[in-house]
Amino acid sequence: MPYLVVRRAHALSEREEAMLKAHAVSEVGVGEPPLVLLHGFGTDQTIWSRMAPDLSAKRRVILYDHIGSGASDFARYDADRYRGLEGYADDLVKILEALDLRDASIVGHSVSGMISLLASLRTDRIGRLIMIGASPRYLNDAGYEGGFDPKDVEDFLGLMELDFQGWARALAPRVMDQPDNPALTQELVFSFSRENAELTRRFAEATFMSDHRAHLSACKVPTAVLQAKADVVVPLAAARFLADHIPHARLEVMDVRGHYPQLSAPATVVAAIERFLAETPS
Repeated sequence: MPYLVVRRAHALSEREEAMLKAHAVSEVGVGEPPLVLLHGFGTDQTIWSRMAPDLSAKRRVILYDHIGSGASDFARYDADRYRGLEGYADDLVKILEALDLRDASIVGHSVSGMISLLASLRTDRIGRLIMIGASPRYLNDAGYEGGFDPKDVEDFLGLMELDFQGWARALAPRVMDQPDNPALTQELVFSFSRENAELTRRFAEATFMSDHRAHLSACKVPTAVLQAKADVVVPLAAARFLADHIPHARLEVMDVRGHYPQLSAPATVVAAIERFLAETPS
């Protein structure tokens, strides 16, 4: 996807320049307030290739890769920093500061929903959150349906370590959930397969062992929770919990299937985002 070179509204320090390069930050479009697209586990910024052109027709759109994913600088990966989601949230804040983005709308897919929420508690540069297939906790708990038991995650991580390519081929059909469109499944297999096996496994562990239910009530910005009607990763109950516990949130259940609607139904997701942005002006 031919993104434009990042424009700089002010002089950057060498550290900021290096940080943006390390995250492969790119952008397309013009117009404020800006929109930042965050990919989830097992993918990179190219996951937005079907949506970015439409979204950037009205505004400036910024994309980047989490450290350890895509075209990011793997040498910057620090196991302690990225053991949980807080390190990724701090990265988002630093990128917003380096680009001097204000009143930014953050679209976070999957685990990046919680990354963006944590970032919103650290900065006033975020004006609204849009979460796609996000969950505050993936493990089941007493009175809470997260979708996975600890043994499920243990087996998941074990397969990743034992046979990463086999894991990618086995997971993609389940999470894409588009049996009539095998090309989409193959696209996701390719996305998973080209990632760094060890760092992707660590990102998976940070994702599936996370629990940020206690942070939801502290979120102060308008939030849209966009959820597919059928998603093997995030049950509808978890999406409802998310929307019910963020003070200024609303849930929209989209008439789509699978955990990657930005690939299988990009027009539906773009329309939902545009509606929310229209309802929550600057």
